[in-house]
Amino acid sequence: MADKEYDIVYVGAGNKNFTHAMYATKFAGLKVAMFETRHEEGGGWSSEESPAPGFITNQCSHIHIYLHHHAPVWLDIPEWKEYGVQYVKPRVSQSVVFEEDDSWCGTYTIWEKDHRQKTYDLLKRWSKKDADTYAYYEEKWFKYIYPASLEWSFTPPVPLGQPDVMDRLIMNPDSGIKPHWVMMSGIQLMRELFDSPEVQSWGIRGAQSAGVNPTAYGSALIALCLMNTYLDTIVIKGGTHQCAHAAYRVVTENGGELYHNKTVEKILIEDGKATGIRLTDGTEIKARLGVCVGAHPYELVHDLTDPKEWPSDVQKLVKYIERDFVTVSWYTWALREQPVYKAEAFDPDIRQSCWINLSKKGLQGVYREAHERLAGHMPKREDFNMVITNWSTFAHDYYAPPGPYATVQTEQFLQPATRYSEEEWKKFEKNHADDILWFWNKYCDNVHWDNVIGYNPVTSFYIAKHARNYGPQGNWCVIDMDGPQLGRTRPIAQLADVRNFPIKNLYPASSAWHPSGGATSEQGYWLYHVTAEQHGLPIPPAKDWSAMVQKTLRDGEL
Repeated sequence: MADKEYDIVYVGAGNKNFTHAMYATKFAGLKVAMFETRHEEGGGWSSEESPAPGFITNQCSHIHIYLHHHAPVWLDIPEWKEYGVQYVKPRVSQSVVFEEDDSWCGTYTIWEKDHRQKTYDLLKRWSKKDADTYAYYEEKWFKYIYPASLEWSFTPPVPLGQPDVMDRLIMNPDSGIKPHWVMMSGIQLMRELFDSPEVQSWGIRGAQSAGVNPTAYGSALIALCLMNTYLDTIVIKGGTHQCAHAAYRVVTENGGELYHNKTVEKILIEDGKATGIRLTDGTEIKARLGVCVGAHPYELVHDLTDPKEWPSDVQKLVKYIERDFVTVSWYTWALREQPVYKAEAFDPDIRQSCWINLSKKGLQGVYREAHERLAGHMPKREDFNMVITNWSTFAHDYYAPPGPYATVQTEQFLQPATRYSEEEWKKFEKNHADDILWFWNKYCDNVHWDNVIGYNPVTSFYIAKHARNYGPQGNWCVIDMDGPQLGRTRPIAQLADVRNFPIKNLYPASSAWHPSGGATSEQGYWLYHVTAEQHGLPIPPAKDWSAMVQKTLRDGEL
């Protein structure tokens, strides 16, 4: 006999499970319980006071996109914002600062007045033709591509053989998308769209930072989307863990329960149906309607359940899911003063960018970086392709102490955690810090050890230890994001159709499923719809994705 019984039981309290639980408790009034191994909830929504007193670091998810991350949640659960998910709106979106001449290329966010004209004027400094091309596709983005992308991301995956919203978008001649792009790489697309190496460099870097291999065939449309996705970037005040705190309030105020330091040992299966869980202390919990699990597919099949419960091809194929590529270092730096970029002489608005890539001009460096990583090589510091996010520029009082101080994160892709021993990683941490400052100093004269109060060295080894589903490689997208591991066949075709999952009442609320990795609300939102359809639960109002995009453009929020 079970020790406790709930309607839905959650294995882990990550952001996908939390989103599902907010809808399950608020809209359906279900009795739910979440069991989290860590001392805190949220998974990738994690922030701490580090690396020095008064400085806040986001160890994982840091920049959020207003619509891409949470579009329906703002409307369906408005108290989520009231409970702590407050944000500021950066003026400049993603940008690239060039080593050769301290110039930069980038785009303005939709929050900036006259953002389209300012972006056009900036890109025109490199190429009027490229500025015209970008202006054309930015218009297509907001009219056709972004609404389709949102619908695709927040809707359960459609099985292969049935057209989905992205298929219809590609076949719509008004979208501006050329059908042959589906076979191209992101780098090939940038060469077709743009002439100047500066605009090409800027165009591809969004895909690379999101975890997509820009050299992989079939990555072009994702690269096209990620070229514009950052236009409605927001910075969460006080760190992205505020999302977890607010979700906790929503769930518990609607009757849900959350247990920390509780590890699920097994998901209980009876007659091909998930019926509950067993904790490592022997406690058994019954789940009347189902079990939501935020695990890696391999862990789900081979650890949390008896592999014999799954078809033989599933047992085999989850072993070969690729997860070595999306592994990074995210160092947070507590600085005595704000970085001053040499590129400010080119245009001072670079200081207003929420996402600055430091790089050489052209696509060759991005191409080489991807292939060096695939070959198993750590990056040489002279070849870094590093990204800077300075939260204290936009939300200083929420990330740094009063005064001239700065809280800045650096991102550089690395090898997976499994490539080296713990001792080797500890040695690497300090050497990598030296290399980061050496490279960063080429772009900012005042970035050096004398300006550093402290730093928090998050590597792929650290990420692998942060939460079970990131391990053992430390892949922040849980699995890689190319080819069949992206979209409606993610993670493998045999497990992608959650409406017809091999085990009934088992719901995979994980970044390893459609559409992609990242600490968004997407999987939790559409998975609640699947749960509701199967059990006759209330479903939130249908969304007009085009209207949501246009309202955000017009009013600045939903």
